[in-house]
Amino acid sequence: VHILSPFDPLIIQRKRLRLFFGYDHVFEAYVPAAKRRFGYFALPILMGDRIVAALDLKTDRMAGKLLTQRETWFEDVGAEGKAAIDEALGRFERFQLGD
Repeated sequence: VHILSPFDPLIIQRKRLRLFFGYDHVFEAYVPAAKRRFGYFALPILMGDRIVAALDLKTDRMAGKLLTQRETWFEDVGAEGKAAIDEALGRFERFQLGD
């Protein structure tokens, strides 16, 4: 499981992303809030060879937590897949908070 930045080379190459994964990513920070589908700074979740979700995450440094603003799931990953994503989110949170 990989949590990808909208600026990751895999995501930034939109044609290749669509060709390989059938996924169209839009960086929605510049989209009016009411028109956003995935969230202000949605991060695609790569599981194996599939983009399974886009999570709009925010780091609350004062509280020392990673907050999920919005979840968009493209497929059911089951309990095992969710556990793997939760583990990746834990690593991502530690990285973001500098632990």
